Amino acid sequence: MRRVLPVAAVLALAAAPAAGQAPVSPEDALIVRAKALELNTPYVPPPGDPLEHHASGFAKIMCSAVFITGLDPDFAAENVGFFTGPYTERARLGKPVIDRTAKATTAAPPWAPRVSGTRSRSSCKRCQGGAEAWHE
Repeated sequence: MRRVLPVAAVLALAAAPAAGQAPVSPEDALIVRAKALELNTPYVPPPGDPLEHHASGFAKIMCSAVFITGLDPDFAAENVGFFTGPYTERARLGKPVIDRTAKATTAAPPWAPRVSGTRSRSSCKRCQGGAEAWHE
């Protein structure tokens, strides 16, 4: 009984919040930490048209979803990869073209097609501008 009482007292004190401190949510703690580590530099977007970047990302995601993962193209277009090809921008690009023979996908704004095709069994590469301009 003598050993149980001190252990119970320590556990009770550890579980109670300190006086004057409000509990911090995990999200608030994350934001505070991120702001402390943030670099004081201005944001400069990458050169080029943002829609072309979205088209390139969308083509790459569609390639991976269809040829690597095996998803249905319609399902993939609706449910996969919104970081590289935001959903709101996809409507401006139209439906991607899937070429199963060449294992390539195309998502294009009217002025500059973006193609992504498979070059190995395990990855898709993006191609900007022409079939010879492959990027990792």
